Amino acid sequence: MSEMLQQYPIINGKEIHVRTWNPEGGETVICWHGLARNSIDFVAIGDELAAKGYRVIAPDTLGRGLSQWADSPKREYSYANYLEMATAIMDFYRCERVHWVGTSMGGLIGMLLAASEEESERIGSLVLNDIGPEVPTDALKRIVSYVKESMVFQRYSEINQYLQTLYQPFGPHTSQEWQLMISASIRRLDGGGYTTHYDPEILAGYDANAPVLNLWRQFAKLAQPTMLMHGLHSDVLTKDIVKRMREVQPHMAVNYYLGCGHAPNLFYQSYRKDVVHFIESHSLGDGMMREPNRDAS
Repeated sequence: MSEMLQQYPIINGKEIHVRTWNPEGGETVICWHGLARNSIDFVAIGDELAAKGYRVIAPDTLGRGLSQWADSPKREYSYANYLEMATAIMDFYRCERVHWVGTSMGGLIGMLLAASEEESERIGSLVLNDIGPEVPTDALKRIVSYVKESMVFQRYSEINQYLQTLYQPFGPHTSQEWQLMISASIRRLDGGGYTTHYDPEILAGYDANAPVLNLWRQFAKLAQPTMLMHGLHSDVLTKDIVKRMREVQPHMAVNYYLGCGHAPNLFYQSYRKDVVHFIESHSLGDGMMREPNRDAS
């Protein structure tokens, strides 16, 4: 099994933490996490794909995990900037074509890249983990409410319980998986307390009065093999949205998961096996150049 590496390339002037596996491997898989998550969510599938010969790249988005925070939150914590950084990461690692596995926000980034005129050819296959071209208003309000609330806990046991409750919709975890995920989801404050790992300003650009998310036009343009993961109790990806997605993209593979909501976690073997099978079923051919661009910035 390939050892996981933790790298800190400078991407568009910011130091970004990237977990990588199998740097000399074959086809490349980019795994991109959700809004308030980080790359720890992909350690299990990274190990599994690397053992099968794939190169795996899982960044922490700007302001999350161990990546640098933004200097101008309203501008930098935006999909426009995330797309630029995703493209720059592919350039840094010299990715010609990749399999893209995106959870929630990471799926939206992949969808936008796959639908764009400039980058669509680089996305060879696309996995959308519990995300569609729109997000119901109530679900968005729920997410915004907990992300914007800066919680502080004095004891590890308190933040541990809070996060286990918050992430219960992700589905089954072993005790070891919970601890691995939670240990990478918190940070100490100057006063000694605990809080969540991400910059509390990641929603600085959020405008409750802005038009609702509508990426149906982009979704309709997808020409890549696409797989949708749907947590059956999800409030972010509803059954009605899935129904419409299947009408717009009738060849899209859809996998349904009992016992979880938003979003099915890829620590759980039963969930990630479908992703691995999908990737193995859609070869990219020569989809990468092996040596990263050491001079990228």
